[in-house]
Amino acid sequence: MDLFRKRHRLVVGMLVLFVPLLTGAKGKGCQSPGDGGPGGGGSAGGEPGDCRPAGCSGQICADADDEVVTTCEWREEYACYAEHGVCERGASGECGWRPTPELEACLGGGEPAPCVVTGCSGQVCADADDEVVTTCEWREEYACYAEHGVCERGTSGECGWRPTPELEACLGGGEPAPCVVTGCSGQVCADADDEVVTTCEWREEYACYAEHGVCERGASGECGWRATPELEACLGGGEPAPCVVTGCSGQICADEDVATDCAWLEEYACFAEHGVCERGASGECGWRPTPELEACIEAATGN
Repeated sequence: MDLFRKRHRLVVGMLVLFVPLLTGAKGKGCQSPGDGGPGGGGSAGGEPGDCRPAGCSGQICADADDEVVTTCEWREEYACYAEHGVCERGASGECGWRPTPELEACLGGGEPAPCVVTGCSGQVCADADDEVVTTCEWREEYACYAEHGVCERGTSGECGWRPTPELEACLGGGEPAPCVVTGCSGQVCADADDEVVTTCEWREEYACYAEHGVCERGASGECGWRATPELEACLGGGEPAPCVVTGCSGQICADEDVATDCAWLEEYACFAEHGVCERGASGECGWRPTPELEACIEAATGN
């Protein structure tokens, strides 16, 4: 009898262990295809996964199955999510932070980011969230912003400098920049803000600007030299420059220096002996065709 009882208990125990495996035991720890197990494609009954904080700083509330990648830049408001955030699935079916009064108050009630002074020289007033990149060129008016500037958000919603009388006066009331003498030889009168690049070739008339020039903004609004009688007289009253004898052998009469080869011809001696270099009726520089010059060239060339 004892042996029978032992065998009976053994059979019952084996049935308890193996019957669930043979029958599938749905809902008892085993899963069939389609129930969300391996290869089943989803959670049981098609329910969405849990919501969880994600992101490098825990600032995102997303599906547990979502792969969230963010930068690791830290912002103060991220601490609000850790302290007051409730990450849950809303009525829309999307994961997000529950808008509790505590979280809203911590985040500032949805107010825009403050305005900040930025730029290499502190010359820009912009949103704290804006990425502002400027050159580091210094201008005198930038000091006005440091001394009188109030960086704030205006009625338009944009950040900018408050146009106080002090700031306007410091900036010159919107007046254009002064005119300055510039150029390699001081021959140009231009706006202080203009970038002027010139060659460093020297001309005699450039000395007139240093001696008699008045660099100012004219009625047209453009910078330029004041047309004083002294400057006009020094520059020659608009007359063309004199003609010059040039060329390696002095054989050329022209407005300016001319580079030539140095091959010598007999007729070149005629220009030195009989030549008169002048501007003709056509306005061009050239040798005056005197009888002496004509005869000399004819004898030298045999023509």
